[in-house]
Amino acid sequence: MTAPLNRLTLAALLVACSLPALAAAPAHKPGSVFRDCAKTCPEMVVLPAGSFMMGTPEDEKGRQDDEGPLHQVTFKNAFAVSQYQITNGEWKAYLKATGYKVPNGDTRPGRECIAGVPRYQQGDRQPAVCLNFHEAEAYAGWLSKKTGKVYKVLSESQREYAVRGGSTGPFPFPLDDNDEQKYQISKHANTYGPTDGFSFTSPVGSFPPNAFGVYDGHGNVYEWTRDCYVDSYATAPTDGSPQTNSSECEDRRVIRGNDYTEAPIFSRSGNRNERSSTLRGDWIGFRVAREL
Repeated sequence: MTAPLNRLTLAALLVACSLPALAAAPAHKPGSVFRDCAKTCPEMVVLPAGSFMMGTPEDEKGRQDDEGPLHQVTFKNAFAVSQYQITNGEWKAYLKATGYKVPNGDTRPGRECIAGVPRYQQGDRQPAVCLNFHEAEAYAGWLSKKTGKVYKVLSESQREYAVRGGSTGPFPFPLDDNDEQKYQISKHANTYGPTDGFSFTSPVGSFPPNAFGVYDGHGNVYEWTRDCYVDSYATAPTDGSPQTNSSECEDRRVIRGNDYTEAPIFSRSGNRNERSSTLRGDWIGFRVAREL
């Protein structure tokens, strides 16, 4: 015979039954957006597990030799990336919490970064700039410690997968005009010239997202990746990890995405570039990825 419930047991059951369903940890489904902490943490969008062909075909307009050979990359598990480029507001929260002071960078007149601040007007929703690769990594480390989750700067393949959003051509959107000689993407990205409405960086999310829910993958600012630059994919990892087997990691780190000063053709999903990991500029920022 089952013993009757006492008052304390009955009260505990009533409280448990009244708790909202949100008390359980939510499952991260592809396309869902979350934050690990209010306001100061970046908004993360979940990408599905899957495979894609990294690189560009030889007949793609603007293709460079270092964009091949085409190779399949497979992500066995879903992961999350920052939906937007890390914003100035999020970067300032890190600086305030750590007390870190960003050194000056770039000496070009009108393009100087003074104590981490560009010469153009910058609001909290514009991308963080004037930081080098190591400072981006330090931010990811701080975010990991703050949240108890694993955050890292994106690998080159994670970024290409994210910004393609399942597409296979130069962009996940059409050119502004059917005439490829004009090669404009001003309806979908902030690149060279004011045709897109911006002469400097635009607030993140000013243009439509791709099918994965990722914004600003093809302009605004270049983004650091964890990969050391190698001028071929012949030895590239196929599991989504970064290419670190290079003696040039300090001097040549891969950057992706193009910026507000460059021609649209450099915004292609598979386009690559590289810079010294210690460089700072008003045209380069970063995103982070998070393990699930």
